[in-house]
Amino acid sequence: MSEITTLVDALIGPIVAALLTMMVLSYLIGDNPLFRIASHLFVGVAAGYAGALAVRSVLWPGLIQPVLQAGIGGLMNPAAVLTLLVPAFLAFLLVLKVVPGASRLGTFSTAFLVGVGAAVVVGGAITGTLIPQSLAAMDTLNPAVASPQTGEIGLERVVNVIIVLVGTISTLAYFRFTLRRRPAGEARPAGPISLLGKGLSALGRSFIALAFGVMYAGAMSATLLILTQRIQFLWDTLTGLLPGP
Repeated sequence: MSEITTLVDALIGPIVAALLTMMVLSYLIGDNPLFRIASHLFVGVAAGYAGALAVRSVLWPGLIQPVLQAGIGGLMNPAAVLTLLVPAFLAFLLVLKVVPGASRLGTFSTAFLVGVGAAVVVGGAITGTLIPQSLAAMDTLNPAVASPQTGEIGLERVVNVIIVLVGTISTLAYFRFTLRRRPAGEARPAGPISLLGKGLSALGRSFIALAFGVMYAGAMSATLLILTQRIQFLWDTLTGLLPGP
């Protein structure tokens, strides 16, 4: 058994990985059956792994195992019934989304899942990100305190904080869509604040474009790094299969 495992790790595994890598890279010459086969394999393996992980890490310890351990006596407890049967019922309704005639029954579970997920995300963003970052931004206005991330102090620290503050405020102002309807029926920003709002909106648009540019450059750098690693892997695999001098 150990010899078979060693053979797979040393020979078959690298060959299969190299073939799949070449099938994916064949997309450079256009869409073709080899690329589609590799894509289907990737999606299938990812879906299978996600399903197995969900059964092993969620359904079995969170639903099936508690039901088996509770037994008849445990299910007589109303708390146990609500804790186990309600999630099971919602999961059953969610499974019905794949049935054409009963897909509407899974709408409630989907809405409940999306609502709870949105509430968790918003609550976590407020309590874990927005409030701590706001408090930290207040503390950073002191030029005598060094930055815990970069160590800058003095004027450089104040300038960086001002840039971050202006970028945040102007970006939020860019998403301000409140208008006031004029007597003639035309909707426009009213008052002297409109000019300030337009200026902040334009500045926020510049910060958003800059952020997207930086993210795109980072994605391209990561993609080129992965491509270089794959090409190096193909070269190492090829030289490892060829007989030595």
